[in-house]
Amino acid sequence: MADFSIITARLATGARLDSMEDARQRGASGVTHILDLTDAEDDQQFLAGLGLGYLYNPTADDGSEKPAAWWEASLAFAQQAYSSLGTCLLCHCSAGINRGPSTSYAVLRACCGLASVEAVAMIRAARPQVGLAYAGQFDAYWGTANPGKVQT
Repeated sequence: MADFSIITARLATGARLDSMEDARQRGASGVTHILDLTDAEDDQQFLAGLGLGYLYNPTADDGSEKPAAWWEASLAFAQQAYSSLGTCLLCHCSAGINRGPSTSYAVLRACCGLASVEAVAMIRAARPQVGLAYAGQFDAYWGTANPGKVQT
């Protein structure tokens, strides 16, 4: 059973894909792009023939500071996904607690212009179990990348 939550019509977050059926279920739910943030193995084996956009941008869920390049790669993929109408981006990690939801937070802040409190509320409403351990790191990165332009 696919473990993911729809945040908006264009954004979802959740846990790893475990099978081709998981991938099919996510596609059938409207997901068109998958941003895989797990550090174990990528989803390529489950995606053949589904026509989903895909980026494997691995990082460990170890509490360490995520480099600017990691955030930039995730946001570039999100912007590419959002450049077409009708798309839905899934940001997932292993358990759907920290990396995937934190990246969804980054997408809501950077691509949708939401304030921190709005982004957190939307994610927690869709997936109450989230930890969002890297949301503060994103805010620090985003503030440095966009001095004077970031709302809190």
